[in-house]
Amino acid sequence: MTQKKRHHFVPKAYLKAFCDNAGRLLVYRKDKPDEPLRVAPDATQFQGYYYSQPTPDGGVDNNTLEDFFSEIESDWPQIVAKLHRRENVNNSLEAIFQFMALQRARVPASRDAIEAALASTVKATMKTMLAAGALPPPPKGLENLPDLVKVAIDPHQSIHAMGTIIQGMGPIFDKIGLVAIHNATSRAFLTSDNPVAWFDPSQPFENQLPYTLSPDGPITLQFPISPTLLLLGGTQYQEAYAAKGLLHGDAPDDTWVEHVNAQTCRFGYNAVISQGPGQEYLIKQFAEVSPVHQAVLVPSINGAVLHRQVFGPRTPKPKWRTEPQAGPRAS
Repeated sequence: MTQKKRHHFVPKAYLKAFCDNAGRLLVYRKDKPDEPLRVAPDATQFQGYYYSQPTPDGGVDNNTLEDFFSEIESDWPQIVAKLHRRENVNNSLEAIFQFMALQRARVPASRDAIEAALASTVKATMKTMLAAGALPPPPKGLENLPDLVKVAIDPHQSIHAMGTIIQGMGPIFDKIGLVAIHNATSRAFLTSDNPVAWFDPSQPFENQLPYTLSPDGPITLQFPISPTLLLLGGTQYQEAYAAKGLLHGDAPDDTWVEHVNAQTCRFGYNAVISQGPGQEYLIKQFAEVSPVHQAVLVPSINGAVLHRQVFGPRTPKPKWRTEPQAGPRAS
């Protein structure tokens, strides 16, 4: 069996809708926003052995998850074509929600946040044990040792967490309706390596937190489909959606599209993706922020840690030293 190495976390089937006439994309890396890469979908948004898992016999499975995700992605181009033609896609709504949920759960922005949360929990446990005398006291001058320790988390843990993330999106999907917004303005929709975004629209832009909602409050969800198409979810569309299913609308003007693209840029984790040049000023504006994990220690609750996401700079995560290796183990 051929061992697959390139595991895409943003599918080629999705990226192709953003290609120019030559079949290329512009990928603006947040670390180097002035040096966009013009590449084919196959050459971007992947990591080597990203979905590889250990097997009970001591080997490595490099193919099962990649093949499973490819099967889910196979119908996506047909759905996108129907949306562009403003056709009825109500018989494909389950597939649309499934695709969005998977695209939120599988990306590095999500998996890194899970691993960061687990690492912060390990550190909080260490602090609690030190305070209780359950661990030997640190050497003099290293009393803040738990804050200095770098905790690496087995990436297999964040693979397992994808199912939990997808399940957690169910209540959000239940509260919103979907509208396909067609863009005939002079400003194209952008996308990113983390294209599924939701937030609380009742908060001012500068106060919004990624993937953070108020109880029973409003929700806005956005998912760019192509330079001329966006899936927009919102609690305000729920009644019409329940009666008629997915409806179609039109982007009102360039300013509205720019506001959508601003969200896309700051929700982007490592990269923002465009069909062509022209919006570099917006991409650079949010190049230094991404949705990242933040742990908040609550001393009043016996050292408990609250986890949330904020817009801030990415930090390198400690590498897990026993990551699965390519191919089967030699006998």
